[in-house]
Amino acid sequence: MTTRSVCLAIAPNILRKTVQDLARLNLSLDLIPPQTHQEMLDFSRAFGSNDASVPGLTLCAYPEFLHNLLQYQKTGLLAPLPDSLPPMRHELTSIGMAEPSRYFRVVGIVPFVIAAAKSVSPPIEDWEDLCRPDICDSIAVPPHDTPLPALFDAMMTAACGERAAGVIAAKNTDYTPLDINKHVDAGTFLAGLSIPAFSRNYREDNGIMVWPRSGAWPVPLMAAVRQAADPDAMEFLRYLLSNEYQRFLAESGSLIPVVEGIPWFEEMAENNGRLNWPGWDALVSLGRPATQ
Repeated sequence: MTTRSVCLAIAPNILRKTVQDLARLNLSLDLIPPQTHQEMLDFSRAFGSNDASVPGLTLCAYPEFLHNLLQYQKTGLLAPLPDSLPPMRHELTSIGMAEPSRYFRVVGIVPFVIAAAKSVSPPIEDWEDLCRPDICDSIAVPPHDTPLPALFDAMMTAACGERAAGVIAAKNTDYTPLDINKHVDAGTFLAGLSIPAFSRNYREDNGIMVWPRSGAWPVPLMAAVRQAADPDAMEFLRYLLSNEYQRFLAESGSLIPVVEGIPWFEEMAENNGRLNWPGWDALVSLGRPATQ
């Protein structure tokens, strides 16, 4: 990786447009090809360990990336980001989501919700309902090469304590969010952890998206710039925080825009922007190597 490299470790529902925008802007940057989840995880675990592990610009949501970014932020590998970038909107800073470091910025937020079978009675309304005996052994969570199993375990334990032990032990981690939608629709699972883009529509109309009463789980999509990166890396970061790109995240990606004044997507607005944010320390702990 070089000072002109761009690593986009992001979901496929926003990747294509982001790559197209990078080409359209005619910036002097080299895109690192789209990666598998395992490659994104390996990249996040290695980030900051040496010069070759840090691209000119990185966009990533893995807790391992955040942990290493904070660990190596003052080694000279990363550039402090200017105050001239748009500030985070007040709805997010008010729940403690303001970045704890000048060496990264949140570009968007991925909200995780529940994909639920309509057949479940009484219906699923909140995370704690996943602990019910009639549901707990029929839950799908995305695979271990994503941040989601660890997030699921931590958030369910925080919300439900010992009652979460059963659903944590029984969770299935074989399927991606899009496949979880299909399996909930087919009746293979009664519920699953998913994102709004993949949980609002079901081919057979057997599923429904549930925005939990206690709030969706927000996962920040974070950007960092390498020290002495090509100036176009910072230019692309400014674009990612522009009104144009933020509207795209909300309207086409069903992500939460971080810039003031950009409307929420429909379900976010209907639920008054209700989020269950665990805090930066909790997210960092999810990315900490098991040996530490």
